Amino acid sequence: MSILLTLHVVTAILLMGAVMYATSAFPNAAVRAANGDAGSEGIARATHRVSELYGYISLLVPLLGVTILFTHWSTYSDQYQFHAAILLAAVAWILLLGVIVPKQKKMVGALGLLAPGEEEPEDRGADTTKLKKQLSMFSGIFNLLWVITLVLMFV
Repeated sequence: MSILLTLHVVTAILLMGAVMYATSAFPNAAVRAANGDAGSEGIARATHRVSELYGYISLLVPLLGVTILFTHWSTYSDQYQFHAAILLAAVAWILLLGVIVPKQKKMVGALGLLAPGEEEPEDRGADTTKLKKQLSMFSGIFNLLWVITLVLMFV
């Protein structure tokens, strides 16, 4: 197993597991925080930070995957499941960084849990019930894309 492949697998395990958990745990924690559960405020804040920070750092996973694909093109050029997996990973990251993280930030802002300077005034009146439903749906889609990507890597 090459060093690149090892790095790809290790970063996928370490980073994607955390992001998948955080995106799944956030909606319920945020709703509990909205209902006055002080312990859930910290969980909502932390899972949002993990989703955002690990989301950006986990871009290493597809970058390593694409690097492996092109450095071993003769091996992987006709194995289309890897091409599909990279495409699904790209869609998942667009969903995470373009939809999930901004909606999480809006919900955390609506709860008044953002640090000063990060808050957007229009977030204060956001409908947390609607955001919870949207985040649950998009997080489920994000996680499903990753499960499909994982299956494609081992087909």
